[in-house]
Amino acid sequence: MTEKQSFEVTVLDRTEVKTYPKLNQPVTNVMVTYVAVGLPPYTITIPKDKWTPEAEKRQIKASIESRLKEKPQTYRV
Repeated sequence: MTEKQSFEVTVLDRTEVKTYPKLNQPVTNVMVTYVAVGLPPYTITIPKDKWTPEAEKRQIKASIESRLKEKPQTYRV
């Protein structure tokens, strides 16, 4: 049996931001900045009309899983 992985997350900020992808057609998004143990803060964007606490949790979890797969680049300068 596979155990589902969970992450401890702190939401630092939720801000509504209005953008204009098309002239005179505003779209409001919710910018959610979070931090998870072992990762730097990160911001996800959810359309306001699709934002729910459950949608936020799903998108944050997907974001964390994606970020954990990335390999950081290290070099000397």
